[in-house]
Amino acid sequence: MSTTKGERREWLARSREAINQLPLNELFELPGRPHVVYQIRSYANTGSSLAEAASQARSDMPFLFKAFETGQIGPKRMAKMHGGKPRVATIHEYLDWTITAQSSTEDDELDFGGFRVVVILPRYVSPWPYPGDPGNCEGKKAHPDLGGPLPPFPLLQTHGRPMCAATIRSGPGYLEVPFVATQEHKRGKGYCRCLVEAIEEIARALKLEKLMLCSTNDPIVKSTWHHLNFDFASEEEMEAWDIPHADLVYLQNTTQMHKVLPPPGQYRPIVIKHKDFKQRTYARLDPVVKRPRLHTAPPKKNPPKKPAMGKGPPASAAAPTMSTEPPNSQPSKGPPQQQPPHQHAQQEAMPSCQAHSGASLGREDTGAESRDGEEVLLGSTGGHAGFSRGRESVIE
Repeated sequence: MSTTKGERREWLARSREAINQLPLNELFELPGRPHVVYQIRSYANTGSSLAEAASQARSDMPFLFKAFETGQIGPKRMAKMHGGKPRVATIHEYLDWTITAQSSTEDDELDFGGFRVVVILPRYVSPWPYPGDPGNCEGKKAHPDLGGPLPPFPLLQTHGRPMCAATIRSGPGYLEVPFVATQEHKRGKGYCRCLVEAIEEIARALKLEKLMLCSTNDPIVKSTWHHLNFDFASEEEMEAWDIPHADLVYLQNTTQMHKVLPPPGQYRPIVIKHKDFKQRTYARLDPVVKRPRLHTAPPKKNPPKKPAMGKGPPASAAAPTMSTEPPNSQPSKGPPQQQPPHQHAQQEAMPSCQAHSGASLGREDTGAESRDGEEVLLGSTGGHAGFSRGRESVIE
């Protein structure tokens, strides 16, 4: 590996071209997540200028910008404060440069080239398709390594705006993820976990080994990423991997984290049929590895119940409790807006969901009609999901 600055930049540029082989604006399904789809977007060539491309991205994903820009000084006010003199970049400019993938022209400039945006969208499936509905047919795989193992059925459609988004860029052996955000009213519902699964699938398609992510030093944020199986990367590990901070979009007051890609999950295809309705989904067979959250807050203390008159020990005899509350951290005294802050706090993600209630079918559940290794569930007029061991697995 070359050590000069110009040669290293050329080497990085070649490694970042790998993501260009992935199709843009195509919908992909996530196995085991029948309610969402994901999409890879590029705003590098949107509009005739940086301002128009950034404006289009802000219109499509306002929550991604709001999550980082709220309470921060904008570029116009920053320029006025410095009187036209050279100044540091604001978080607004960092986001615009990252999402629009602005490449550098000089060796001493920050390089934002090669970035793409991954979004999670709600999936639309018609519950009552009419006979011959063109949307109720099997689709085609847009990429052999993205999406489910089999072609989607029915066609992948969406009827909403992005609920979760992240910026990604390929590098030598890793996929960089500097910005992640979820709509405010969609947090705590597992969409961030779906987004991480989509990013992992993209990294596997590019033959990359790990994810590189920056997290703020906020305990809740770090606990969330640890819950999603991210680990803290020490300076020694970064040096051993030959990943200097200058190669990444590295921001002040952040902690570098990484995740070694797990093997892909094992899924069993299931076809659900009811009259003219038909959908292929997947049930996960291997267990999902989950981590406990880091201790970021003291346990809740329930007020002691007042004993009845003449019963129980006196209040002075109550057992003492131990507080696990960490010491309060002091705010930084440095000047504001020296470097843009990073990583909006992600809320708790929901556990891995199955395609239907009770859909984790083992090998002993062979009563359903089978075709090419798929379980076929024939629907009835009932409203609850369930399975039986008769001739057919029936949803009733």
